Amino acid sequence: MRKLSRFAIALTAVAAVTTASLGAAASALAAPAAVTDVTPLTGAEQAELIQLSDPSTLRDLHDGEQRMERITEIFIGHHDRAGIFAVFYRNILRDANPLLDAGDFDDPTWARNVSAAFFHRYLENLHGHLTGGPVTPQWQRYYDMAGDPAISAGRVAGTGLDAHLLIDFPAAIAETHTTVANTRDFFAIGDSLIGTTSRITDELRTLYGAKLAEFFHLYFVGSAADLVIGQHQTTYILFQGIRGTSLASGIAMEDPITAGPAELSMLALYETAETVFNGLAAAGQI
Repeated sequence: MRKLSRFAIALTAVAAVTTASLGAAASALAAPAAVTDVTPLTGAEQAELIQLSDPSTLRDLHDGEQRMERITEIFIGHHDRAGIFAVFYRNILRDANPLLDAGDFDDPTWARNVSAAFFHRYLENLHGHLTGGPVTPQWQRYYDMAGDPAISAGRVAGTGLDAHLLIDFPAAIAETHTTVANTRDFFAIGDSLIGTTSRITDELRTLYGAKLAEFFHLYFVGSAADLVIGQHQTTYILFQGIRGTSLASGIAMEDPITAGPAELSMLALYETAETVFNGLAAAGQI
């Protein structure tokens, strides 16, 4: 639990420093210009999205990539902010599939399985949102925010990241029977996709007006957290730390004895991360 505690302390420190710097503005989210050009989906598009998001028919991640291309195209064609996280996955799968096909891992089967399980959880929640079916509370928060034009696009993206990285990721790790022997492959997958964030932030800025570049490059969060936890430590804690925390918690969730505490810890960390994003939004940083 040492890694988890350190990461939670870091996020809490960011929240505290951010809030202190905002003054009265910290009590509300940023108020960007309202999105007025959203157009409704047609009946045919709604039906197509339901079909494309159905996880029960997903063949593999190449099929997933093709689906995400079309899902993203439909959402952005209507300026529908439910598509913000679809932009993430369109880019991630474009880069992840060649990496997984190359199979340069200690355990290529595990690498593909954990990636598929991770994506599957996003698709399940998208399908639930579109059909009125089951949606986790964390993803419901994302879709509620996406539909609220008073909330910035960057803040919407942030809550999607929190839901996926802090809740879905450990669950996917547990589901695929991950062990410490998979650690090197686990970090290799994440490291190889770090460069994808630049393309994601560029697209989200162009398509939805999201301000995420400063967050991803830690210009704002880094300087705030460094005041509390030490210079040059933020990059490790917020990026390596989040992946290490998800890995450790996912493995703990495989054991009935430690599963409950691990799940509760990740839920608490999720809420802390959401507080950080609220502060960044209030400061106009996302």
